[in-house]
Amino acid sequence: MKRALLLLTIFLTAACSHGRTPSFPAGADLADAGQVAVVRNDNLFGWWLSVTVTLDDAAVAHLRSGEHAVFPVPPGLHTVGVSDRGISVAVEPNRKYYFLISTEDSPAGFEIERLDPGRGEEWLSKTRPTP
Repeated sequence: MKRALLLLTIFLTAACSHGRTPSFPAGADLADAGQVAVVRNDNLFGWWLSVTVTLDDAAVAHLRSGEHAVFPVPPGLHTVGVSDRGISVAVEPNRKYYFLISTEDSPAGFEIERLDPGRGEEWLSKTRPTP
């Protein structure tokens, strides 16, 4: 019983965490960087869970429903992902790239898609930045 309670506590803590992680890219040393904006849609399904956003397989943020994160990325080929899914993008200096996380009926539960700049800016305006 104690073991089950401990596992439940760990799961709930992980599911409720949100915000930037220690791996979140710092902007000061990335003068020629591109920017990546990742938006989590505000959907009823999965609203109680935080989704881990990854950059090159490192967790950079945990997003709750209706949140977004924008971070600098050095030029080059990078993978932006969620769960076991990722999208490769060739980041160019001073360009902004947009991604949307939404729920999906699959074992992973979430999918990520790349957005054009117009839709990306629209989604950013409808969501709040992650702390």
